[in-house]
Amino acid sequence: MWSWWCPRSPRAGRPLHIQVLRPGSRAPEVVDVIETTSGRITSFTVPLNSVDGTWVVLRVSDPTQANGSPGPAGHPCNDWGVAYSSPWWLQG
Repeated sequence: MWSWWCPRSPRAGRPLHIQVLRPGSRAPEVVDVIETTSGRITSFTVPLNSVDGTWVVLRVSDPTQANGSPGPAGHPCNDWGVAYSSPWWLQG
């Protein structure tokens, strides 16, 4: 289980997405999107298996803004990236 904390700021209460990224064929695959708002703690659980790929990254995005360098059409990460975690490496 992860907990993600978005500190208080003048932007508190704005919508954010936490995207769980895994290896994909053309671009990272988004295996889950958790809706949250800035200024609150969000806890979530995502099942992971190293057979599906050896890494996982969390991406925090602002769903109200477009990504200036979008990926493939319709990809969930085509919104504005606010923050990325360092990768976690999974072992089987």
